[in-house]
Amino acid sequence: MTGAASGIGLALSARFARAGAGVIMADVEGDALHRRAAELTAQGAQVTAVTADLTDPDAVERLTDTAFDLLGDIDVVCNNAGVLGPVGQPLWEVPLERMRQVFEVNHWAHILVARAFVPRLLERGRPAHLVHTASMSAFVVGAGSAAYAASKHADLAVARSLRADLQGTGVRVSVLCPGRVDTPMVQGLTAPRGAGGDTSVSAEDVAGLVWEALGSDRFYLFSNPDAPLRLRDQFDDVWRHVSLPSALPEEELWAAPKETTVAMRHRPSTWKR
Repeated sequence: MTGAASGIGLALSARFARAGAGVIMADVEGDALHRRAAELTAQGAQVTAVTADLTDPDAVERLTDTAFDLLGDIDVVCNNAGVLGPVGQPLWEVPLERMRQVFEVNHWAHILVARAFVPRLLERGRPAHLVHTASMSAFVVGAGSAAYAASKHADLAVARSLRADLQGTGVRVSVLCPGRVDTPMVQGLTAPRGAGGDTSVSAEDVAGLVWEALGSDRFYLFSNPDAPLRLRDQFDDVWRHVSLPSALPEEELWAAPKETTVAMRHRPSTWKR
């Protein structure tokens, strides 16, 4: 269980532990992680806390070794680590280093975890389930959310590819796409224009949704009741553009640029008109 020190990751850990499962809780925030793990242990849970920077390939390999060494067989991998990153700023104002950090956690860390766990799951030959936490932002994008939304689109693509790669095997794949969830990550946050939904659910609600989907063929897991409306609006917009008639040859859709523009004044001599 990655990203397990708080929010959805913590709720997933608690939900699995209550069912009697052994749980490996991983997070880069070591102090918070060990406090939460101690609380669950005090309630009778069988959990092990592993502090790990999941953007580090070596750390991910060590986490994988620990998980299989302690549990023997792995039935579920929840690829849940994530950060929000900069919001409310247009793309051209977001520092590139901040965007890279968001992609490191939300996208590359998920790739590293999948690459480490999936081959071993296949080798064991047991039924297993891989759950990727993406977001409604993998579908619905608003202003000032380029870093987060782009990383979630990328993770959705990875999950879809994994689903195709693993078809016919015993490893199932689901992609979790929550809307707004009451977690520390979004407390006090005003969603950028067009990026937020009208509903909010608890992390425990999301964990229950995942638990009920385990072992099934459900790929998309949507947690918020406004998801159908938000998705319909997005795909209506796509369909509206798909069904637009093609431009007639005599139509001028874009005013031809003038030679006096900066770009044209500095056009390399190798360009052809």
